[in-house]
Amino acid sequence: MKLAAWRKREGKTQDWLAGELGCSQPYVSQIERAVNPIIPGPEIMERIFQVTQGAVEPNDFYELPRWRRALNAAMSIVTGRAA
Repeated sequence: MKLAAWRKREGKTQDWLAGELGCSQPYVSQIERAVNPIIPGPEIMERIFQVTQGAVEPNDFYELPRWRRALNAAMSIVTGRAA
């Protein structure tokens, strides 16, 4: 799941998320932007995983090949978990 999608689903602001992650709101904005987003460093990535309780994973920051997305979708059906 994309970080922005999780944040909006939870009704949180970028300011709130920045406070939880220990970074600035502009940094959160750069991570979330649709065009040329930055990939957060390992420490922030770990905090994102913790704050989102695993809903946003490190792999969510990288484009996956089409076959991988298809495999993830199939696995989510089999396991009953959202992709």
